[in-house]
Amino acid sequence: MVFGAVHRRNGSPAILLLAAAGVVLSVAVFVLLREASRDADRALLERQVVQLQQALVDRFDRQALLLHALRGLFAGGAMTRSDFAAAVAPMRPLFPELVAVGWVRHVVARDVAMVERDARAQGYRDFEAHARGKESGLAEVLPDGGDHFIVSYLEPRVGGEAEPGLDLASLDGRRAVLEEACAAGRITATGALPTGTGEAHNVVLYMPVYGVFGEPDHPSVGCATAGGLLMVEFCVGRLAEEVFGARPGRGDVYLLDTAAPAGRRLLAGRPAPGAPMRDEAELVGLYRFVEGLEVGGRRWEVVLVPQPALLAPGEIGAYGLLVVGLMLTGLLTVYLRREARAKALLHTEARARAAMARMLRDSEERFRLALRHSRVSLFSQDCDLRYVWVYNPQVPIPAERFIGKTHGDLFDSHAAAVLDALKRPVVETGVGTRQEVRVTMAGRTLVADLVVEPLRDETGTVCGIICAEIDVTESTQIKEALADAHAEAERANQAKTRFLAAASHDLRQPFQAMSLFHHILMARLHEPKQLEVATKLGEALSAGNALLNALLDTSALEAGNVKPRIDDVAVGDIVERLATEMADQAAGKGLCFRTVGCAAIVRSDPVLLERMVRNLLVNALRYTKAGGILLGCRRRGAALSIEVWDTGPGIPDDQLQRIFEDFYRCDASRNDDSGGLGLGLSIVRRTAQILNHRVTVRSRVGHGTVFAISMPLIADGGVGEAPRTVSVRA
Repeated sequence: MVFGAVHRRNGSPAILLLAAAGVVLSVAVFVLLREASRDADRALLERQVVQLQQALVDRFDRQALLLHALRGLFAGGAMTRSDFAAAVAPMRPLFPELVAVGWVRHVVARDVAMVERDARAQGYRDFEAHARGKESGLAEVLPDGGDHFIVSYLEPRVGGEAEPGLDLASLDGRRAVLEEACAAGRITATGALPTGTGEAHNVVLYMPVYGVFGEPDHPSVGCATAGGLLMVEFCVGRLAEEVFGARPGRGDVYLLDTAAPAGRRLLAGRPAPGAPMRDEAELVGLYRFVEGLEVGGRRWEVVLVPQPALLAPGEIGAYGLLVVGLMLTGLLTVYLRREARAKALLHTEARARAAMARMLRDSEERFRLALRHSRVSLFSQDCDLRYVWVYNPQVPIPAERFIGKTHGDLFDSHAAAVLDALKRPVVETGVGTRQEVRVTMAGRTLVADLVVEPLRDETGTVCGIICAEIDVTESTQIKEALADAHAEAERANQAKTRFLAAASHDLRQPFQAMSLFHHILMARLHEPKQLEVATKLGEALSAGNALLNALLDTSALEAGNVKPRIDDVAVGDIVERLATEMADQAAGKGLCFRTVGCAAIVRSDPVLLERMVRNLLVNALRYTKAGGILLGCRRRGAALSIEVWDTGPGIPDDQLQRIFEDFYRCDASRNDDSGGLGLGLSIVRRTAQILNHRVTVRSRVGHGTVFAISMPLIADGGVGEAPRTVSVRA
């Protein structure tokens, strides 16, 4: 599922298959080239070891050639010591690896004395045939019986035990080699002579010589026919160094004698530059190339140990080709994926454009439908203010009649001038505008909200204007009618206010007369029932008088007839008077009325301030059913706050601002039967505005309300004294 999703998202599966094929092909070519390079490298190393082996064979053939050359000197018979030395001397410079050349006489036991006489006669005065001790290494007398191989000549004399007279057959393991050479008539080899020079890896070659002393010149009857053996001792290390140095290989080159005992098989070696010399044990198990050769019947091996390398010379091209192949595959994959994505993007874009075109057509149809049933018309004009396109005109003229015409062709001169003055600056400055215009066309007055915006070409130059005209004729007529009605209501309200202000004295006089008659009546009545009726009449008169006063005060405040007289006011006097006035009323309702003495002086109108506080106290008495009322003062910085606290029902937060409106009564006061009109707090608000005082209210439903009036403080003679109870519960 995920693989398929990746294919669908990134393109065709063929791209991934092509990329996989490219990777597989690159890896396959890399593997083939690497194997071919490794095969070529192995073949090169094999050729190198064969070349080294062949060079060693050539060197040994030179040694054999030397022996053959010397054997030719014995064709004419035995040679003297001086003749032998003269023959060897010119050959030594030609063979740097040469250590010594000697003549070994093959004699039987009865001829030993004769050999000694001949040697002494030729200058070896101390010549004596002897054998080497097996344990002490000292010379011993030759044993009787058997064949002896006595060194007769040795050039140069190398010292040590390898002196003329030594019986080579007495040395360990050499009798069989010497007898094999005589019997087979071929070259054999042994280890170094006991010269004491420390060259343990020297090699001695032996070649039998026949017919020297009258014997047959061929090994027809075995070793008995051999007159002696020519021997050549050479240094294997020098020879190998010369061969290995002339043909350096890629690695370490060693020469081993497989016939030698373990630990003594390594004859010579040449490690690669910077590499250590390995011993015989280290060569076992290493990756190596071996080529064998035979020297005098002994099996030798040329061993080439390649140097380890991170990359073989032939593998660099394989890895380079792999990198190039992978890079080309990656680039091709990226290119194909980009092409696939581009095609998919084009396809998606084509589908999106088709869908967008459908959406635009649908949107245009909806837009046309909306405009057709709305009061909006759209049109555009060129720089000369000629109509070039009109849709849904709001005048009784077809849209096609607007095309190519100006305002002067369609409207009267006044309307044309107004429209030109509105649109011409937009063409000149490129800044849009919006304005309400009124035009008359075909006998109809049209009020329109006209929006004018510049129309620009592809270079940004203003090439005309595009306008939206909204018909607001009906709404304008409604607004004008409402404005006329509001003006009429304002005039009626002002007339009412002026009437109440002018007739306030005449309206109060009947209530004053009724109050006087009520007092006279109360003085003349004595029966309880009559007194009860008269008392209720007095309460009704008081309520009516209070309502009338509230209405008249409100009217006077609205008419602006109240002019404050600002003076220094002693707050304590107002508190005392109001406490005396309200104490009886609070006691009559079973409330506790308390005041806090105050000696502060404030700036205010004493009459209006006292009326404001009285209205707050009356309001508190009206709505407080239990508990008490507190009147006091509190300093607030440079201002004094006169506060009225009550334990009434409280006012909800959403009604704290509305209680100051005219005739508004909150939910708690609507159930009250005291007959208030809801004008007390409205009068307080208007009076505070005239005096420039601040009125605030705080309330908690079910706990009570606090009203406060803040005014400038002139002198602080003591604010916040202990509360004083003016009247206790009745």
